[in-house]
Amino acid sequence: MPINKFRNIGCIIGFVTIFLVFSSNLIINHNHLLANSLLNEGSFEQLDRYGIIPIEDKERGVEISSLTSNPNLQDLKNNLCKNNVVDNLGIPLCNPLDKKEETSTNDNNDGNDDTNKKEEKKLLKQQQEEDKSKEQQQHEEDKSKEQKQQQEQQQQHEEDKSKEQQQQHEEDKSKEQQQQHEEDKSKEQQQQQEQQQQHEEDKSKEQNYNSDNGDGNVDKSLGIAGLNLNIERKGADLNKKIDKLKDKILGEDNQYFWDQQKENKVKNKNSKNENNDGENLGISGLNLKIQKIEANFDKKIEKLKDKIENEKDNQRLIDQRQENEAKDDDDDDDDDDKHDGDTKEGDDETYEGYRFNGDNDNGNDNGNDNGNDDNNFNFATAGDFGCSKNTQNTVSNMERKNPELVLALGDLSYHSTADCWFDIMSPLKGKMMITLGHHDIKDGEAKMNQYVKSFELDKPYYSYDYKNVHFLVMASLSDYRQGSEQYNFIKQDLEKASQNEDTNWIIVSTYKPLYSSPSEHPAEDSLRDAYNPLFEKYGVDLVLNGHNHNYQRTYPLTFNPNESAKPVTTSGLSTGYNRGNDGIVFATVGTGGVNFYSLEGKNPYVANQFAGKFGFLDIDISNGNPHTKLTGTFYDNKGSEIADEFTIEKEIKNKKSDVSYS
Repeated sequence: MPINKFRNIGCIIGFVTIFLVFSSNLIINHNHLLANSLLNEGSFEQLDRYGIIPIEDKERGVEISSLTSNPNLQDLKNNLCKNNVVDNLGIPLCNPLDKKEETSTNDNNDGNDDTNKKEEKKLLKQQQEEDKSKEQQQHEEDKSKEQKQQQEQQQQHEEDKSKEQQQQHEEDKSKEQQQQHEEDKSKEQQQQQEQQQQHEEDKSKEQNYNSDNGDGNVDKSLGIAGLNLNIERKGADLNKKIDKLKDKILGEDNQYFWDQQKENKVKNKNSKNENNDGENLGISGLNLKIQKIEANFDKKIEKLKDKIENEKDNQRLIDQRQENEAKDDDDDDDDDDKHDGDTKEGDDETYEGYRFNGDNDNGNDNGNDNGNDDNNFNFATAGDFGCSKNTQNTVSNMERKNPELVLALGDLSYHSTADCWFDIMSPLKGKMMITLGHHDIKDGEAKMNQYVKSFELDKPYYSYDYKNVHFLVMASLSDYRQGSEQYNFIKQDLEKASQNEDTNWIIVSTYKPLYSSPSEHPAEDSLRDAYNPLFEKYGVDLVLNGHNHNYQRTYPLTFNPNESAKPVTTSGLSTGYNRGNDGIVFATVGTGGVNFYSLEGKNPYVANQFAGKFGFLDIDISNGNPHTKLTGTFYDNKGSEIADEFTIEKEIKNKKSDVSYS
C-alpha cells in the first residue's frame, strides 16, 4: 500500500515537471515574439514552424522540442540574421560580426581542409615520384650491368679473334717462307740447267761452224745450195731461240703470277688489320685496284708477246731480204711466197684491197632494222687493236653486224711491222679507213709507209663522204696548231661540209681525246681549245677517238671558253638527244683488243664508261623524212652484249649515195 502511494506521488511530480518545462518555453517564446513588433506574418509562420511544431526524434520518437535542444533553432537564427530582423528597440537579433567570424571560421576550416587535401596529394605524388625514381635507377643499374657484361664478352671475343689471327698469320708466314725457299731452289736449278744447256749448244754450234767453215770457202764452193743450207741452220737456231724465249716468258709469267698473289695476300692482310683502304675507298676502290692490277698484268704480257712477235717480224724481214738476194743472183722470179692480193716493196709489205671503196651497200642485210632507204647504213669503229686473240674476237664481232664501213681509231699494230694486223683484219678488206696513232707513226718509217701506201694516203689527215655523212679524219700527232696546214684544211673542209645540202651528219675521228675521265692518258687541252669551237661552229655531230684503252661516252657538250676542261652539259639524259638543241657527243673507243687502261674516276660530263670490255661501237644511220636518226651501240665481244646505247636525231637535208675523197 505505501509503495503504491509513493508511486502515484512520483508520477504526479513527473507530469508536473514536464508541464512546467513546456509551459516555461512557451511563455518565453511568446513573450519574445510579442516584444518584436517588426516580425511579419512570414516570421510567425517560421516561428510556428521552428518553435512550436513538434519534430521527430529518431531515437525517442515524436516529442515537443525545447529551445535548447531543437536543432531547427539554429536555422531560424540564421534566417533571422540573414533578413536583418531587429527587436522593438531597433537592436538586431544577431551580431553581424558574429556572423562574419562564423563565416570566416567556416571558410578557414574549409581552407584548412583544402590545404590538408592538397598537402596529402602532394605527399602522395612525391612518394610516387620517389618510387618511380628508385625503379628507374634500379633499371639503369641493371642495364649498366648488362652492358658491362656484353663489353666484357665482346672484349674477350676480340682477344680470342686476335689470337687466332696472329696464329694464322704465323702459319701463313711459315708456309710462305717454305714456299719461297722451294721456289728459289727450283729457280736456281732451272738456271743451272739452262746455263748448262746453253753451254752445250754453244759448244756444238762452234764445232759445227768449224767443221763447215774451217777453210772459209765452204759457202763459195757450195753456191746457192750452201747458202740455203746456211739459211736453214740459221732458221733452226732461230727457232730454238724463240722456243727458249717462250719458255723464259712462261717462267716470267708464272713468277709474275706468284709475285702478284703474294702482293695480294699482303694487301689483304693490311686491309684486315688496318681497314684504311676499305673504309676510304669501299667497293669502288677495290674494283679500281683490281683494274690496275689487271691492266699492269696485261701490259707485261703484251710487252713479252711483242718481243717474240718483233723477233719474228725482224727475222722474217731478214730472211726475205736474204732470199730475195739469193733469187736475184740466180735470176729466179718465183713468187710462191707472195700473199694473195699483196705486193712487196723493199723491206716492207703493202696490202692492196683494204681501203674503203664505197661499194659496200649491203642491201639492208646488216642485222640492223633501219628501213628500206638506200641511204641507210651502219659503220663500225674501234681503236688500239694489236694482234692478239682479243683482236680476232673484235673482228669477228664486227663481221656479225656486217658494216659497210670500218673506221679504225689508231694504234693498229704494236709490232715492228703492220703485217700481223693486216692479216687479222683481212675479213674486213675493202671496208676500212684508218686514223694513225702513236704506234703507227713512231715505231718507224717502214711501218708507217705500210699504212700510207696500203690506204693510198697523201697526208695523215683527210675527209670523205658516204651516204649523206661527211667523215673527217684528223692527225693529232701532226702539227694541228692554229695557222698550220692541217688546221686550215680542217677549217675549210668543215665549212664546206656544213654548207652542203646533201650532208646530214658530220663525224670526226682523231687519235687523242678532247675530253676524258682520269685514265692512262689525259685529255688533250690544246687540241680541245683549237678545234672544239670549230666543231660547234660548223655543226659536227659526233667525235670519235682511241688512245685510252677503255670506253667513255659523254653527254652532249658545248665548249666552255672560260674553263674548257669543264664543258657545259646540254642534256643529262643517257640517250634520246636532239641535235637541234643539244651539243656534241664525244666517244673514246680504245677497245680493239690490245689491253685495258683502268679508269680512276668519272668526270661529271661522262654519261657511260667502263674498262675491261673488248668490243666495238656500231653507228647506225637511219634516214627518214623529215628526220634522220643516229644510233650508237657498243657490242661487247662476250656474246655481243650491249654495254652502251644512245640516239641522236636531227632534221634531214637531202639524200645522196655517192662517195668522194678529198
